[in-house]
Amino acid sequence: MDANPGYDAKRAYHHIRQLAFPRLVGSTGEADARAYIVEQFTELGLHVVKEPFHFTKFPAEVLPRILCGLFVPVVLSVPWLGERFPIPVCIVCVLSLFIAMLFTQWQKRFEGLYDIGRKHNSANIIATNGKKQAGNTPVLLFVTHYDSKSQILPIAVRAVAYGIAIVGLILLTVISVTQVITLVWLSDPIAWSIAGITTFCLLLLQINLTENRSAGGFDNASGVGVMLEVARVVMARDEKKSIIFLATGAEEYGMCGALRYIQKHADEHDCNRTYVINLDGLGVGNGVNLVTRYGIPPVHTTRKLAKTFWASGASLGVQVSERYLPIGVGLDSIPIASRGFETVTLTAGDVGSVALKIHSKRDNADLLNVESLQQVGELITDVIENT
Repeated sequence: MDANPGYDAKRAYHHIRQLAFPRLVGSTGEADARAYIVEQFTELGLHVVKEPFHFTKFPAEVLPRILCGLFVPVVLSVPWLGERFPIPVCIVCVLSLFIAMLFTQWQKRFEGLYDIGRKHNSANIIATNGKKQAGNTPVLLFVTHYDSKSQILPIAVRAVAYGIAIVGLILLTVISVTQVITLVWLSDPIAWSIAGITTFCLLLLQINLTENRSAGGFDNASGVGVMLEVARVVMARDEKKSIIFLATGAEEYGMCGALRYIQKHADEHDCNRTYVINLDGLGVGNGVNLVTRYGIPPVHTTRKLAKTFWASGASLGVQVSERYLPIGVGLDSIPIASRGFETVTLTAGDVGSVALKIHSKRDNADLLNVESLQQVGELITDVIENT
């Protein structure tokens, strides 16, 4: 192991290059990526454990299609049946909107859905530096996923489609409620236009099939590469804090690895003294984004941790911006945050056109730049030192 205590983005980029190949869950690529990560952690002198787990694709692949399919007749019922049956249509719209909003947030009560249907296998990789938590010093848990996938729709298009569908459902619900209260019907062309656009988005999401064609350079070999270099720095500096590195499997099927980890290990961590830092999509543009809220209405996932990153960013001259993901994008930090842990997700700043390449064969290591990887690495190592 190189004992140089400084973070070197070129080393991170080397790891990214080594991992930038298709690695969908169940493929030989996934197994090769897992073996590479275990080898690198072991060579650094970390204590490494591989934890296999089972999951099903029902929540990520089947349930969204069922819901989108059920929402189509609801949406069309507003202009088609709303004037003749205003109260039943209004009730159905309000109920559908409630269900849609419910699924923009993580629901612990629905975690059993990950056991419905055919079982699939993956594994988490857990590496620790062997230090015990001392006093009130927090434990730092770094998380990143190593699997990749391709889909017909890039993630940016999918997120926009979900957003338009939600907005359309909200507008149609408002129309139906207004009809019941005022007995005044909005003109058919407006209602049909909203229903038509919303229906198109719902049907578009039905064709978003999953394949194994993405090298996943940005999503998320970048996160793994940064984590491996951060782990090297931690060992080179003989960091006294307790540090855990978690490389999760099956993130692309609904954050399964993160879910299985926190289901098994939540009681081992003090949620008031464990900070979770998720790395997902790094090495593009200038600065670093912190995802601190998700869902509708927004769920906040951090109180103190974001302030630490802002302070480090200010001292290093790295632009740190806060981001909110309302719908359409899943992050490993979300199921962990549902247990009350402080979490942030670090993503690249100024992603731009790269967003249209995520989950496609165009997502490769050539999209990344060393300067951006250096910014995020220095930010992370400074946070470790000052937390």
